[in-house]
Parts: sequence; C-alpha cells; structure tokens
Amino acid sequence: MGCTSSVPLSNSTNRTMTGTETERLMRGRVGIDKTERIHSESGNLYDKQKSGKGDRLPPPQLNEKGQLTAEEVAKRRSGSVETKDVVLGDVRSEDGVIYARYAVMTQRGYHPDWPHKENQDTYHITPTRFALGEGDALFAVFDGHGQRGHECSAFAEAKFPSLLAQHIKKARAAKNAARLKGNPQKAKEPGVFHPRRWPYLDVKDYERCCREACLDCNRAMHEDIKASVGDTMSGTTAIAVSFHAGRMTITNVGDSRAILGYRIDSEFLQSTTPREEEKKEIGEHSELDEDDECLVTEDGKELRAGDIVAIALSEDQTPYRKDERERLKNSGARVCTIDQMEGIDPMHENWGELDVDADVIPRVWCNDHNYPGTAFSRSLGDSVAEHVGVNAEPEILTKRVTKGDEILVIGSDGIFEFLTNQRIIDICAQCADPLHACSNLVDASYEKWLQQETRTDDITCIVLFLSSMIPNDVEVVKELIRQKHQVMRVEKKMYRDSLIPSMPQDHF
Repeated sequence: MGCTSSVPLSNSTNRTMTGTETERLMRGRVGIDKTERIHSESGNLYDKQKSGKGDRLPPPQLNEKGQLTAEEVAKRRSGSVETKDVVLGDVRSEDGVIYARYAVMTQRGYHPDWPHKENQDTYHITPTRFALGEGDALFAVFDGHGQRGHECSAFAEAKFPSLLAQHIKKARAAKNAARLKGNPQKAKEPGVFHPRRWPYLDVKDYERCCREACLDCNRAMHEDIKASVGDTMSGTTAIAVSFHAGRMTITNVGDSRAILGYRIDSEFLQSTTPREEEKKEIGEHSELDEDDECLVTEDGKELRAGDIVAIALSEDQTPYRKDERERLKNSGARVCTIDQMEGIDPMHENWGELDVDADVIPRVWCNDHNYPGTAFSRSLGDSVAEHVGVNAEPEILTKRVTKGDEILVIGSDGIFEFLTNQRIIDICAQCADPLHACSNLVDASYEKWLQQETRTDDITCIVLFLSSMIPNDVEVVKELIRQKHQVMRVEKKMYRDSLIPSMPQDHF
C-alpha cells in the first residue's frame, strides 16, 4: 500500500539525510515512486527553531509592496510533479469502475511577524488498495491551528489513515467470517479468507468506521505523550474522502472542505421544472422554490445542459451555524466576537459572514474565561475547547460516484477563504489535468489573500478528475443543491440582520 504525505523534506540531493528524514521518507511509502515524494525547502524549520538555529535563518525576500518575491513563493510551494492515474470503485463489476486522475499542491503561508512559520497544513493520499480494498482509496487534508498546530496536523496525517484502515479491515473480516460461518463447505475453498474476497461494507457500517477513526485519533492525540503533541490550545481540522464499493464517503471535522463539480445534463433539467412566474407588486420579492433553486448556481447563474455546478459535500462547522451554537452553549460555552467580549459591540448573534475581520468573527469561549477563542466548533485536539463542546464528532456524507461527478476538490480553508465553491470548480473545469488545476487554484487563492490581508494562510488542495459510467441519481444531486441553498439563505438573512443597528436595552 502506498501513500503520499505532505511532511516536507529538503530539496537537496547532494547530502546525506539524517535518521529523522529517512524515517519521514520511508514511513508508509512502500511501493510509491520518487515522483510522489514531496520535497520542500521548509522541511525542518520547526526543528531548527527548537534548537535555536531558526533565529539565524535569513529573512524571506520581499518586493517593494512588502510581499514575498516570486522566488520566495516558489520555495514555499510543494506537491505533485505530475498527474497520477488510478482505478477506483467496484472493480469486481465492469460498470462500477471509476477512472480517476489526481494531484496535490500546498503552499506555506506568510506572516510578517512570524516569517518562518511552519506550514500547518498536511495531507494524506493512499491512491489504491486502502485498507487492503481493491479499488479503495483515501484522500485527506488536515489544517492545523494554534502554536503547535503543525504537530497536531502531522499527528492526524500519520494516525487517522491507519486507524480508519484498522476499523475497515476489522469490519470486513468480521463480515466475511459471518458469511462463512453458516457455510462450512464454502469455507474450504482456496483464497476465501483473502481480503479481495471480503464482502463490501454497507453505508452504515462504513460510516461507523469513519466516525470511530476520528474519535480514536482525537483520543490518541490527547494521550500520546511519546509524540509530544501539545494539543491543549492547538488542534487540526480533518476533511477526508474515502472510496469504497463505488461510493465516496466524506468525513468532516472543522472548516476544511470537499466540493464536487457535477455536470448538468438534459435529464436533470427535464426533472426540474421551474414554476411559472407569478405576478408581483413592484418591489416585491419572493424566495425561490425547491425546483427553482436547483436551476441556479450559488453565484446566481442559470444552469444549462453541459454546465458544471459546484456541490458542497461538507458544511463548515463554525459558530455561524445556529445548530452548532446551540450545541456549544448547551455544553457551557460562551459564543461571541472579540469586540463583544470586550464590550465594544453589544451582544447579539446576527454576525455577517461577509466580514472577515478577526474581531467580529464569532468564537467559542469558556463561560468564565477569555479562552480558547476558537473560530470553529469541531476539531481534532484542542483539549481545553473540548470541555465546552468543541469535539471531534464528524459529520459524514456518502454518495455513489456517478456519470455526472467529474471534479472533486478537497482543501484547507486557505483555498476557500476568498473563492466561492463555484469559482473553484470553474477554475478546475478550465484545466486539462488536476496538476494544472491545483496550480491555478493555489495561484488564484494566493492572489486573493494578497488583496485582502497583509498575511497569507497556508493553502492546500487535492484535485481529482473522475470518470464513471454509473447512471446519475438526479434526486440525490437535487437534494445536495437544495441543502446548499438552504445554508445560503440562512447566511444571507444573518448578514441582512447584521446591518440593522442594535438598539440599547434602555431604549424601550
């Protein structure tokens, strides 16, 4: 089983690697050729900083605007050197095969007051035979946060895949044993206990494995003293897409994302008939009904046959969500912005998500302390925040891969912060292969960060181009689109409400 990790290495080939580097290089990479090994100049920054050598690192070169030069940006970027091909899905059935091409890219962020900050994003790719399953694979991104976030994301990248594989193998082996228990004659057949003969897991059992892997990884991060992972006030998100039996299962903890590019066909349009326009008074507006919503993108563009529409496969777990706020408050948390906590703004919950100022983002606090201040509502690690409801319980979605599913993007919030889901899919759709899609996505995201901030976040994305002959399930796709529009309606209402000035309590 091969896997690709984002643990970076030195780019130099003219020196002898240390034992630590050799361990990083070989861990979990049996059978992977050198083109899939990721190299980066920033590999051992944390080790240098711990030893005191980090103080002597030269400052990055900046241009006249105070931004990184093109050469400095190139040093911070690493990833695939070519697009890879792989066969996924139900390989026991010719119709169930999924042909996939994939690539990955990551770029270390830049903070003017912390110029040598580690890349806190990591990723994991096992492109084939994940958990010994023919046609099974795992693609995941972890986005660390806090002072030791890079340790937390590296820990999750190493631990989560192995835990998930253990749960899947155990469940499939047990299912195989139960199948043979009532048929002693069949148990005598050669190769009957080989993993390729194990039955597939159904959706419920597979999702249970994903959930247990997340919770186990979180516990291991808390308890693993040997790894020296400091997760008291640090942690990581986790977004994983795993393939099994012709399905993809999205496991999400935090605010990283997975989105799908789905190609609209005539069958979809014919099954979605818009209502006739009703006469309205001047200035009167009405909400779109469910079928109308399925005919427009999140950017408001009318869909036509052949268009590729962005479909969210995960939902950000943040205090912006009312259900998450209620859950957190029931666990004893206080949810408010920094300005609200300091008495600058009155207490309310009508935060406009379009404003990304750090002082007006809703955060999670202990009820009687001004910490931890997390801007997310679930994560791996963050043991202090866990006491007030910031847990590692994943939200899981499973979808059968069908003909219309053409583009899959998995990424940290560095990709999604200033680009809409539809814009991201549009960029990918204009590219000939996933490697160019990754490069263009990172370029576009980085440019937006430069326009909006003095700093840039770590940016990581995995892009897959998919090809399947399995017929589309139009109703499933329509439901996913409706869910996204429902979230958008809530966000827009929150933003409109935030524009209404709050009246002081003594006004009445």
